Formats: sequence, C-alpha cells, structure tokens
Amino acid sequence: MITLDKRLSAVAALVRQGSRLADIGTDHAYLPVYLVQAGVCPSAIASDIGEGPLDAAHRTVTENDLTSEIALRLGDGLSTVSAEEVEDIAIAGMGGETIAAILEAAPWVQNEGIRLILQPMTRAEDLRRWLLTHGFSVLEEHLITDGRHLYPVMAAEYTAAPPCEDEVAIYGGFFTAEEGRPYRQMMAEHLLRRARGYYHDGDFVTVSRLTDLSDLLRKM
Repeated sequence: MITLDKRLSAVAALVRQGSRLADIGTDHAYLPVYLVQAGVCPSAIASDIGEGPLDAAHRTVTENDLTSEIALRLGDGLSTVSAEEVEDIAIAGMGGETIAAILEAAPWVQNEGIRLILQPMTRAEDLRRWLLTHGFSVLEEHLITDGRHLYPVMAAEYTAAPPCEDEVAIYGGFFTAEEGRPYRQMMAEHLLRRARGYYHDGDFVTVSRLTDLSDLLRKM
C-alpha cells in the first residue's frame, strides 16, 4: 500500500468517494495509486508534461499491479483529459499562477459535475482570484504545515457564481478562523513587504490599500 506525505494526504482527503480522478502533474503517481488502492477511486488518469516523471509513474503503477485501473498520459496540463473521463481533478505541487493557467486552458472544467482539488505551493492568491472571477466556489480549504512552510489545499466547484474580487478571501483563504490564523499572519507580513516596495515607488494609494488589507488579515 502506498503511503502519502502530509501534503498529498490532505489532497487525497478531498477526493470524493467513487469518483474517477485525473492527477495532473502526477510525478510518481503516488496519489492515484493510493486512491485506487484505498477503494476511493475506481480508476484514474495520471498525467505529466515530462517523460521522466511519467516513467517514474509507470514504475509505480506497474509495481502495484494497477495498469488496468490507471491510465498514463504524457502532455501539457489538462490537454490529455476530456470532460467525459473524470469527476475529480487534482493539481498539486505547482505555483498558483501555473494551476490557474492550466484551468484557463481547459474551459470544460467549468462544469458543475467536476470537483477541483488544488494545492498551490506558492501564489495561492492568484489561484483564488482566478477561481472567484470564473464562476467557481471554494467549498473548503485546509492548511498543511510542513516544518516552516505553510501550504493550502482547497476543493472548488463551478457554481456559476458572479465574479468576486473579495481581497480578504483572495489573500486570507477560506480556512476556518482558527486553522487559517497562521496563514493569514503570514500573508499580512507579505502584504506589508509589498507595501514598502510601492512606498519607495511613490504609489501611496496602493500602499494604503495593502496596509489596510494586512491589518484586516492580522485581526481575523
């Protein structure tokens, strides 16, 4: 049985029982192998843009005797997958702006039957902004603590929600109040550093906006 680290375990916990999974940027295919072995997913697609990672995924799938249940595909983002093949899509271990670009290039993800499980390593605010301005709702978000690093993992679905530019949600996330406190404090400091850069540029309107947002996050 495959064992997942904390980050992938948090991703796996948001995959729906009985769903067909596409794991984009699968690397060693640990996530789809684990979910099929655990009986969560009857089948999965493990896709990666690199031949090296896909070779590693092939070894994992073969060693665990799951070649009938897990399809391996080489290609960029979601170009290897069609809407009819999956219900849940996992994209983990990339920058938030990269995940947003992958979703942008696949308009079919704007389908109310599809769940996105997303784990940005950096710039999660870029990903939340994309989701909230493209009709998606973030259903839940959790915080993974790995040493000194904090990583969000979120589940989102298309709900045809009106575009939203809620900066508190975009930068502070959709965590519960207690769980998200360390993340909001981290983002408050990040916004202050950005504000100092704009101060030196003489953009005092942006300085005021970022400082006010930092204060809001710090007090939540």
